[in-house]
Amino acid sequence: MDYNFLTTFYIIAMEIFLALTIVKVLKKSDMQNPSTVKAGLIFGLWLLLSVILFGFVKILPENITSMTLFSTILLGVTLSGLLFYLLKEELLNLSQELLLLPQAFRMFFGAGFIVEAVFQIMPINYGVIDGILHITTAFLSTTLAIYIARGCSCFKSLLLVNLFGLLDILIVAGGISFVILEEIGSEHNVFLAVFFAAPIFIWLHIFSLIKLYRTKYSHKEEHVIN
Repeated sequence: MDYNFLTTFYIIAMEIFLALTIVKVLKKSDMQNPSTVKAGLIFGLWLLLSVILFGFVKILPENITSMTLFSTILLGVTLSGLLFYLLKEELLNLSQELLLLPQAFRMFFGAGFIVEAVFQIMPINYGVIDGILHITTAFLSTTLAIYIARGCSCFKSLLLVNLFGLLDILIVAGGISFVILEEIGSEHNVFLAVFFAAPIFIWLHIFSLIKLYRTKYSHKEEHVIN
């Protein structure tokens, strides 16, 4: 059985569900007419391009260096920020629990890391450690979303969970670039997630932090006025 094909299919399927979830979440934006069609086109075309470039064409050079790969990942995150900028109003008008909700998908990506480690598609130590980190982030984000939905402000928890989630992805990107690149090569299916799912999770954290700052700042202004 070709486990590499199965795990590749699994990653793409999870990314499709992730994109659909975000589009559905954006419908809950406090804006009168949230642009879900625009969001669907953005994430649909982005995913299609990602699958073509990293699933079929294998665009990354075989001899790519660790620093070049890490720089490319950072560039990908930066460019994806331009796409999220097109949806900034919709995202900032979401409640914190809805910004956290898509992070739950990280448990599936974390499980995928562990499965790939079991079948030796990925180095076992890296796969297990990063898998556990992803699952932990998903659990913390989901639990916190429930507390917020029940009326808890959870300022410190929001700050810590978002920072932990960002650190998790930084560890994953750094590990791929500087620790396991020679073992997995530049054609590994993990790059499907690195250049699609990971930037989505990063920018959701960033928008959550921006919203958290704005909320805290507005509360301070109200307190001064009163």
